[in-house]
Amino acid sequence: MMLSTYGLRAGEVTRLRLEDIDWRADRFYVRHTKTGSQSVLPLLPSVGDALLDYLRRGRPASDVREIFVRARAPYRGFQSGSSLYTPVRRRLEAAGIYPVGKRGPHAFRHARAVSLLRAEVSVKGIGDLLGHRSAGSTAAYLKLATEHLRGVALDVPNSERQP
Repeated sequence: MMLSTYGLRAGEVTRLRLEDIDWRADRFYVRHTKTGSQSVLPLLPSVGDALLDYLRRGRPASDVREIFVRARAPYRGFQSGSSLYTPVRRRLEAAGIYPVGKRGPHAFRHARAVSLLRAEVSVKGIGDLLGHRSAGSTAAYLKLATEHLRGVALDVPNSERQP
């Protein structure tokens, strides 16, 4: 849910720590792996409920501070975001989902960006959620959604000079 709801990078998910969740304020902190910046995002009720369920019933007992830990001993955090590639790809395939292009966790990041564009969120707003510093970084995620980009494009005034 962290991948699909927020469009987080796999490394950002694997680095989430228990202290990054502010349950009282319904928010959480994300350290963006590529930019080194930090974002504060709302902890949506469905995501909060899923996290609580995982922490109570799914997460193996462990002293590590990372939220997500390996399902097999030794119970520790994942080495990197790439550790999620194979399990995510296998689950997508088991569900009969074969995305064009990206097939691992990054497919969710692309899908989230496009879904926000379809919901008429500005490119800047999408970039802010994804933790991008430039619109060019965000554009790479939206290249397959050209028709939707036209719907949120700003009108450019006619620049022809009048004689």
